[in-house]
Amino acid sequence: MIMSTTVNEIRNAVLLLSNPYWELPTPGTTVTNITAKHSDITYSTRISGNITVLAPRTTPDTGGLLYVPDLPPDDVCAKRAEPFVPASVVRLSGLPPTDNYNLIALAPWISSTCSKKYMDAASRAPIRALIFYRPNNSSATPPHATSAVWEINGSTRWRAKSPYLVFAVPGLAGQNMMRQLSLYSGDVTEVPFAQNISEIYAPYTGDYVRIWTDLDVSTTGALFGIWVYFLIIIAVLIAIISGTSLTMHLAQVGRRVSLRRRVISGDVNLEAMGIRRVTVPMTEIQKFPLYTYRYEPSESGATPREPPETLRRSPSNSAHAQDPPEDAGEKQSHPQHTGSRTPLAIATDPQPICTICLEHFQNRTTVIREIPCGHIFHPECIDEFLGEVSSLCPICRASMLPKRYCPKITNDMVRREFAIRRFRHTTRYEDGQETPPVSAREHGPALDGLPMEDGGEALPRRWRRLRSRVFPGY
Repeated sequence: MIMSTTVNEIRNAVLLLSNPYWELPTPGTTVTNITAKHSDITYSTRISGNITVLAPRTTPDTGGLLYVPDLPPDDVCAKRAEPFVPASVVRLSGLPPTDNYNLIALAPWISSTCSKKYMDAASRAPIRALIFYRPNNSSATPPHATSAVWEINGSTRWRAKSPYLVFAVPGLAGQNMMRQLSLYSGDVTEVPFAQNISEIYAPYTGDYVRIWTDLDVSTTGALFGIWVYFLIIIAVLIAIISGTSLTMHLAQVGRRVSLRRRVISGDVNLEAMGIRRVTVPMTEIQKFPLYTYRYEPSESGATPREPPETLRRSPSNSAHAQDPPEDAGEKQSHPQHTGSRTPLAIATDPQPICTICLEHFQNRTTVIREIPCGHIFHPECIDEFLGEVSSLCPICRASMLPKRYCPKITNDMVRREFAIRRFRHTTRYEDGQETPPVSAREHGPALDGLPMEDGGEALPRRWRRLRSRVFPGY
């Protein structure tokens, strides 16, 4: 993450700091900003616009007493710095006790080795920033932070490791600060305008008159960079989630379309496979023909004779099944279907009772409704059963739905159908052939946890009992 720190301005002022050990019984320090009150008798300067930040840090506006870090007297760098650092400059020992003060260090950039030693010496004090300047008379902006001028041991990696803010000022400005620092280093009787200061403030001899440096620092890119970083991560996550969701949605749409196509073509019977409870629209149920029940078995046991030509009864009269009109056709219990639909599997066994209500049909009296598979029931029984319970015949479980009819396909129905299809492929007979079950319900525990959808409101209790009897396992 890239962070940009800018030192907008450096402001130097002169402070009068009382010696904390003169005021007893409790040591304390009184600070007076002489520059703010009498700028004509003190040093003050502002540096702005040509400052190069070498080691950026998220440092707020801060300030501190200006001083030069100490190098050992016998150090070669101390010898090399003598032409640029006057012997009388303020050192750490020339400052009031620093428990309550921040410090700003000032040093010339003589060489990479000496600069490293100055930084090490500054780290041993509570500094907020280190100001470097190249010892020349230039007033131009120092070279960029990535310049080879600022390399230490052949690289600029020290910039990322620095615990404090490091920046450079023009050589001319740095030399001026160093000179002023050497003037405001002694006691109150040795500083510039000492007499004026003594007359105005009456300080003790042991008090301090020192230079205070304020830094106007602005940091950009740190918080912005963090937010950008998190926004990028969030954007990537959203893109991944959106892409995954879109892919899954398209896959689910494709599976739903495929299942719908197979349901319409008749390859899949949702209710017969135990996937969803489906009912027949009442308009379709009313199209199934009505007959008068007639069954007279011959004494010889031969197959009863075929019924006369049958006539479809008007659906509007189906509610009065016990009082059929005279023109209603007669129907044997093993009918030959003559309605408009092609029978799915014509019933051939005698059917003396309605398997829904278990009541016997009365010969030449009871009105019956024949459904496409050829089975017959009381109209009121089969109408309500197909319209509210199931679309399957209560006897043979053939579907009574219109051709190309398909209910709304859901993702759950797709998953159930896939589970049943996978179960078919994993269940085999002893001869190695795949099992082709009509209803997955017949296989018990193999599909536990996949209850059939009702697709509507709960059934009345009497129909639930009937469905349990007619379709065991549902």
